[in-house]
Amino acid sequence: MLKNLIWDFDGTLYDTYPVMLDALQQTAQDFGITELTNVDLYRMMKLKSVRFVTDYVQRIYDVDQHDFSATYHRYEHARQLQPQPYPGAQEILALICQRGGMNLLDTHRDQQAQEFLQHDDLVQYFTGGITASDDFPRKPDPSAILALLERYQLDPQETAMVGDRRLDILAGVNAKIPTIYFNVDHLYDAPQATWSINRLTDIHYILSETI
Repeated sequence: MLKNLIWDFDGTLYDTYPVMLDALQQTAQDFGITELTNVDLYRMMKLKSVRFVTDYVQRIYDVDQHDFSATYHRYEHARQLQPQPYPGAQEILALICQRGGMNLLDTHRDQQAQEFLQHDDLVQYFTGGITASDDFPRKPDPSAILALLERYQLDPQETAMVGDRRLDILAGVNAKIPTIYFNVDHLYDAPQATWSINRLTDIHYILSETI
């Protein structure tokens, strides 16, 4: 029986990618990088990570990785003011609580994630979580998931990782728990996932299947 969900934040709970892409575009322009299109940047960010982009520009364009990353994060934090939860997010979060389960967060974003949840009155559905401020290794390393399982005494077979990227799914696989791939962009990039969904409300069907 699936009971608990560990949620990624960006691109899974909240549609933050438009602003993230805008910040990456501006940063690339600031550093004189004009060859990378919006599609290039989005695919690298979505299929890999923002850190992959910073590694790439350092390797290909000899840009200082730290300066590029700092500039990006400055733009992104300043512009990411009111991201919207994906449709169905509150419904599924509330349903997990109604079923006696836990919602937990596992995100590379810092405490800003908690601020967004608080703003939209979604924090009430979360028992806890791990953010970048907790300084765990980044996904697909399973350390954060394993820490959450231990901290809250969760049964691994009753707990699934929900994410929109392969690295989220691999983190769950590496932690030996079920996984739900939110294929919101129809990129079909996580064949390792236990389940694949196109809408968060599709989690209803997964929960009903695992009763």
